Amino acid sequence: MGRFSYEEEKIADKLNLGVWKKIFYYALQSWYLLLPLFLCMFFTSFHDQSFVPLMNRAAIRAIQNNVLGLGINDIVINVTFYFGIAFKVTFLQYGLILLGGILIRSVSIFVTFFLTNYFEMKIMLALRRDSFRRVQELSFSYFDRTSSGWLIARMQNDTSKISDILSWGIIRMVWITFDLVLTLITMFAVSWQMSLIILASTPLIMIIAPFFERILLNLNRVARAAYSSFVAWLAECIAGSKTIKTLAIEGNVYDQSSEIIHDVNKKYYKAGWAQAFFQPSVSIVAALTTAAIIYFGYQFLSPQIIDGEMIVDISLFILFIGFVGQIYNPIQEFSEVFGDMMGTQASVEKILSLIETKPEIVDTKEVEAKYGGLFDGKLANYEKIKGEIEFKNVSFSYLKDTEVIHDMNVKIKQGESIAIVGETGSGKSTTVNLLCRFYEPTKGELLIDGVDYRTRSVGWLRHSIGFVQQNPFIFSGSIRDNIRYGKLDATEEEIIKASKTVEVHDFIMSLPKGYDTVLESNGNELSVGQKQLISFARAIVRDPAIMILDEATSSIDTETEALIQNALRKVMKGRTSVIIAHRLSTVVDCDRILVMSNGLIVEDGSHRELLAKDGIYHHLYMNQFAELNVEAQIDTYEAQIEKLDLAK
Repeated sequence: MGRFSYEEEKIADKLNLGVWKKIFYYALQSWYLLLPLFLCMFFTSFHDQSFVPLMNRAAIRAIQNNVLGLGINDIVINVTFYFGIAFKVTFLQYGLILLGGILIRSVSIFVTFFLTNYFEMKIMLALRRDSFRRVQELSFSYFDRTSSGWLIARMQNDTSKISDILSWGIIRMVWITFDLVLTLITMFAVSWQMSLIILASTPLIMIIAPFFERILLNLNRVARAAYSSFVAWLAECIAGSKTIKTLAIEGNVYDQSSEIIHDVNKKYYKAGWAQAFFQPSVSIVAALTTAAIIYFGYQFLSPQIIDGEMIVDISLFILFIGFVGQIYNPIQEFSEVFGDMMGTQASVEKILSLIETKPEIVDTKEVEAKYGGLFDGKLANYEKIKGEIEFKNVSFSYLKDTEVIHDMNVKIKQGESIAIVGETGSGKSTTVNLLCRFYEPTKGELLIDGVDYRTRSVGWLRHSIGFVQQNPFIFSGSIRDNIRYGKLDATEEEIIKASKTVEVHDFIMSLPKGYDTVLESNGNELSVGQKQLISFARAIVRDPAIMILDEATSSIDTETEALIQNALRKVMKGRTSVIIAHRLSTVVDCDRILVMSNGLIVEDGSHRELLAKDGIYHHLYMNQFAELNVEAQIDTYEAQIEKLDLAK
């Protein structure tokens, strides 16, 4: 268990308008949702910032001026809006108008929230669709240097954060703008003097809010990073629980957990303190502004004399005290949205770096026009592969100036079975990766049926290759679906035939639901050998012209290996086969065996021919044969001991 550490989330110092311009494209894809959203928000802002305050002020003023003691239903309310709009209503009409406004406002808010949620979903789906599509297009070299965890974080967490800021962030910004503009219009239409008193204190809020937002942003960033690392550490502990117990370090791990939890709590505690100071600071400024309104505002009031009494328009005080919150709250929200955008910018940059990554293995426009792309292959134009392969002066480098395959020249005839053997790091898997066009030669040509495979599409090549990996992967779903992935339109008869070929049919039928048996992620309920046989059937069901096995028998038991060897004898007939093997017993029947060392083919011949040469292959084979003899002797010895125990 390593010491707890975490990488702090990157927070931008300033907005990068370039990346935001690119990401706003995803919001504009659903532009038709913005018009009804803006209309609903405008009505809500008008209702809250202008209509209701002015209606209420008129009602308060009417009650205040009711010196004659008229009944509530006899009082006439003189409502005055800006731009010369004015009308008179009774209290009953006033109540009905307010009720109607509230109902329409409620509908507007419902529509706003519904459409914004839908808007967010559309953006998130578009981001995840494009990023996942790009992942499918990227070459193997990208995955060599990029972890799956990083990709999952981009497509899950970052797309969620970006869609949230592009939907709710945009809506909040527009809504806040409507609130501010309509509040200012209403304020100045009623009293420009009182309006200036409120605005005189707004620079203080505009300083306080960004200051605290920046502090909160950084403290929450550190706290989130610490928590994320704690979750990763926790997952590591759960995955390694068996190892922890075998090492008897439960106490040490428990002590470490206390240290980590304390560290996370401390960081959230600091963020909480900053948040606790932020709100009172804004409240103090708002209270001081309210006091200024009351103290200085009295000088701008025009007392009215009604029936010999001087009446002060108290409704003006009430109206402008309400305007204090209507001005400060949007300014504070502006700061919050801006802080969210700053915090999300790193996610925007990361997701764009993924979406804009160019695959290293791409077909030319001419090839794509004829054969189609990865997602829309023109199968009718795919020429049938016979299976002749030639490496012609092929060299390859993963890194510059670090060549791993050197000037390879090999010709494999149609229907020939070839084994590639050698020590670890000799270039066996790289050779197969080049053949599958997971990578391309940095020098030379790789010919399929006499044609450079770069002049035809990636889909054309892989459509005719059956590839069985060292570590088989099983998808979540039924056994039938897992085999059918090899050929999506495979019939039931073809699936059963492929299963019988690799001798896994009887095992499948022994299961309660047979081919309908649903497997969990990666088929954890199966043995390695059973998974390998199913993946073997998946490769065979497409009836490939070229069959490739990359150490497919290295991690299975001898009984399953025998089943695969029997299957191989059937499968290799009539098709080109390339087998990488660590166990040399699996390749003795191949037509040719290529021995590789340091990226070079150092020996080439049949099993008997290479043994007769007394070279590298002979040395490898004899070493494995000796190991097998030792294992056999151990098995015999254990069997004898077991018999003695039974006799006792």
